[in-house]
Parts: sequence; C-alpha cells; structure tokens
Amino acid sequence: MNLPSASWIPLGRALALAALTLLLTPACGDDATDAQLQASEQQRGQLEKQVSALETEVSELETQVARHEQDAAANAQEKEALASELSSVKQSLAEAKQLLASQDWSGVLAQLEQARSELDALKAKLAATDGSLELNLPLVFGNQPFELDRQYTTSGGDTLSLTELRYWLSNVVLVKQDGTTTALTGSYHLMELIKAQEVEGTASPVTIPANRRERILASAVPAGTYTGIRFGIGVDAAYNDDLSRQAGELHILRNMTSASWMWFTSYIFTKTHGQYTKSDGTSGPFTWDTGTNANFRTVSFTFPNAVTVNSQKRLTLNLRGDVAVLFASLSPRTTPTIGATQGGASATLSDAFASMFSWVSAENPDR
Repeated sequence: MNLPSASWIPLGRALALAALTLLLTPACGDDATDAQLQASEQQRGQLEKQVSALETEVSELETQVARHEQDAAANAQEKEALASELSSVKQSLAEAKQLLASQDWSGVLAQLEQARSELDALKAKLAATDGSLELNLPLVFGNQPFELDRQYTTSGGDTLSLTELRYWLSNVVLVKQDGTTTALTGSYHLMELIKAQEVEGTASPVTIPANRRERILASAVPAGTYTGIRFGIGVDAAYNDDLSRQAGELHILRNMTSASWMWFTSYIFTKTHGQYTKSDGTSGPFTWDTGTNANFRTVSFTFPNAVTVNSQKRLTLNLRGDVAVLFASLSPRTTPTIGATQGGASATLSDAFASMFSWVSAENPDR
C-alpha cells in the first residue's frame, strides 16, 4: 500500500503505540506472545518501508543537486550548503536503521520525523533555487537540412548557396502568467554558421575559427512558472550605440561591427552572405547585413503549457529557424547588397529574421 508522505509519521506513531501496548501487556499464554510478536514485526515492516522510501527520495534529490551544480555552475558556498543538508538527512536515516535493529520504535520515529523535516526543507529550498534554460534553434532551408556551400532554390526561383550566416540573439525574457517578466542578465549570444575568417580592422591578425552555433544554455534563471519567451534579433540601442559597454558575448573582436552604419561604429545585427546564380548562368556574391537601431526586432512565443524553472526541473525550448524565409521577399538578383543605405531592404530582411523562427516543443522533466 503506497501512502502519501504526510501520513507516514502519524501511521508510524499509531503502530508504535499499538506495538508498545501489546509488549507491555502481561503475557497470557502463547496467543498473547504471538500477538506481541506479530505487532512488533508489523511495526518493523512499516518503519523499514518508511526508511526505504526516504532513502529513495534522498537518492533522487542527490541526482537533482548534482545536475543543478553542473548546469548552473553553483558556487562553492552553495555546493557546500547543499552537501551538508543532504548529509544531515542521510545521517538521520542511518541512525533510524540502527535503532530498528534494537526495536527502539520511538527512537526510529523521532529520526524519521527529523529526516522528513530536513528533506522537505531541502526540497523547498531547491524549488526556490535558480534553474537553467536550454534554447535550441537549429537551422533548416525549407524541408532540407541547412549547410554552407549547399545549393538551394528559393520560392522566387533563385539558385543560391550561403557562405556565412550570423545573427545576435539578445535580451531573453521569460513571461509569467500574470504578464510580468523576468529578464535574463547578460543575454547577448552570437548564433552562427561560419567558416574560419579574419577579424577586420585589427593591428595584428586575429582568426575566428569555423563554427556552428545553434544552441544557448542560460544558467542562473530565476525560479518560477513561465508561460512564454521573448528575445531580440540584434543589439538594443543602449549597447549598439556604445561599443565600450560590455555584456554577454558582445565584443568588437567578434567581427560583427561596422563603421558604415551611421556616423559612429555599431554592431552588425545579422550577416547573410553567399553566392547566387545570375541569369547568364554565372555566379556572383551577395552580402546582406543589418545593423541600425531601426533593424532591432523582437520574437515572442507563448508556450502550449506553463513550464517550471528551478534547480529540480530541466527546461529545454526547441525552435526552428527556416533560412528560406529570408529569401521570400528579397532576391539577390535584384538586391545583391543590403547595408545601412538600403533602408527598405534592411527593414524587410530584419522582419524576415524575426519571422524565420517557429515553435517546435518544450521539454520540462525532473532532473
């Protein structure tokens, strides 16, 4: 029979009292002795079940704590505190098992009460402790996998291949049921599919290695229940207008700055570079870059079901980025270059980057 944890201790007390009553009653023959032994064994069995159940909970909690420490990079003080609290619970259970052997039922119950109280306190602490968020945004081209240097045909009939695709994913915000929001600090992430390239404008050569980045992991996400997510494509004006300010992955050596956007240097929000096939069959390059403050866009999704973030739950959000959407309203044949001076095309491309993402799923299991 499985009983709620809240009923274990009262049941144990009742059985202990019954057993003690029988054991203290003067024996009246073999029947009385048998009844005493039966009550004692019944009490032992129930208490052993409680000890075993609590040990299982402690084992599960140990796993959750270990994964939390790994994912959220818990500091040394937090790790030490969690380890100490777990050790205290296990010590209470160890003492309860020792008392079982001596049939000290009241002593066993006292240790179980202490273990249950400590375990509930630790669970409450973990439920209120920051968790982590994994955001996956794999790229495709229509129904095909997306790769550099692979030829694709757009909905407008263009044949092209890409040599570079980069964008800033920033200002990640989680939305609660009441509409209030929780902003994730320092959330500036450079998503990219690139070959090795030299950083422009440096006194000595700086090479960025080839990279495919379609996933971010945010630690120290405030515990709570959330119903949606928002994030930006690009860099908000506060940081875009002042490159001396640093947050997240923002840095001029990312090769994502330009001196030609306005009268001062600012970040490039998106880079879409490649080759297209001209009408005469020859190929030519196209370079589509955005980066003025007017090009910043926000993407929003409401979750099908509310999700929980804390150190006991793992949250993974899966989206999908369809690169073909970037070419739905723009053609490299008619617009081979997009930059600060092509305001209309820059706006169209920025809108396309915001609309290229679609919802796939949320995973929110226990750790």
